[in-house]
Amino acid sequence: MRWFKPGLRNSISALLGSEVRTESPESLEPVRQAMLETLGEDGSRLSPRLKHRLNYLPDAHALWFARSEMVSVLSRLHGEARAVDMVQSISPAFEGLLPKALIESARARR
Repeated sequence: MRWFKPGLRNSISALLGSEVRTESPESLEPVRQAMLETLGEDGSRLSPRLKHRLNYLPDAHALWFARSEMVSVLSRLHGEARAVDMVQSISPAFEGLLPKALIESARARR
């Protein structure tokens, strides 16, 4: 006897998957560029993997959650307080691409 029926497994993965994107690639470019500029040349040299990920992450949610990795890299260069401020400064670029509650929760932590 099967524990999971194929139809159920496929419908759950469809709900959890990221096949449906509401934003266009063009709308992500300002966010992507702001993140890459904030990372800077020194950050890109320190973490080429992060730079590559920022260039190719597929949606706004993935870019949003890459901010924690940016803080980690920038902390090594500028200290934690400055790194958090630098990453917080790009939050307005996400307006209209993410739920307001997600952006507001980041502001509330300051």
